[in-house]
Amino acid sequence: MACSSIVPTFPANNAIPPPFLFIGTGGLAGWLNQNPSYKSSFVNTGYFPTLIPSQFITSSLVSSNYSYENVPLCSEVTQLSQGQARLYNQQLALFHKVYTFNSNAYVTAQCTGIPPMYYTFRDYQELNNYRSAAQVANKLAPFQVMAQASTSWTAPFPVLF
Repeated sequence: MACSSIVPTFPANNAIPPPFLFIGTGGLAGWLNQNPSYKSSFVNTGYFPTLIPSQFITSSLVSSNYSYENVPLCSEVTQLSQGQARLYNQQLALFHKVYTFNSNAYVTAQCTGIPPMYYTFRDYQELNNYRSAAQVANKLAPFQVMAQASTSWTAPFPVLF
């Protein structure tokens, strides 16, 4: 069996979300605004209150041509000072590094059958910095919500919070 058939490519069901979702203040909301056909997958998660489940869509919304694809979504992060932006970018760079390493380890393990070797933090400070970074990333791309979405995206490797 080819490796590509073992691990589906994003944004397929059970795919691993790539780290680009965590770069910039747009996060998942920004990605969904750029790929509106996936917004309907998040209707029943309750995370985006402007995506109204179909059982609550009133006749006035129907008459105004309400469509999930046309609803703009807002990111959790909207404005940052210069210092906040620098720290934010450092945190996201660390999260990106660990997430990419773990994602590659997982995919390689699926392809080779050898158990994955996940990222090892060089010291306690790096681990704490990563925990902070993971909290920022979770605001931008909430893993729990992404797991509940009908798309079933997964992160089958350690993502500490």
